[in-house]
Amino acid sequence: MLYTVFFVLWVASQVSGFLFASYGVLRASFADLGKIGFGEGLFGEGTGGGPTKLQRVLLNVGLQIRLLPADQVLTVTDKRRNAAWAIAGVALLGLSIVLDLSLKYLSR
Repeated sequence: MLYTVFFVLWVASQVSGFLFASYGVLRASFADLGKIGFGEGLFGEGTGGGPTKLQRVLLNVGLQIRLLPADQVLTVTDKRRNAAWAIAGVALLGLSIVLDLSLKYLSR
């Protein structure tokens, strides 16, 4: 019975950890694509051109699945929330590693 409980917790932590971490990172990635002046460096160097055709398609996908707001800009609160989702996802993946080791110990 204990083995089954650990296994269910392991699967749940694997799936939810992956989804949480992916959500936080994907939202930030779509927001980076939507920045005006894409291609400019940290100090303003570069071409400063707009997004390419492929990047525009990806932006539209991000808008349609609501990973990106309509104005294509994330607020500070959104960025913090994305970081929190990503950190929670990594923590759950760490928990799944601990549960995996526990499962291996219990299966002896």
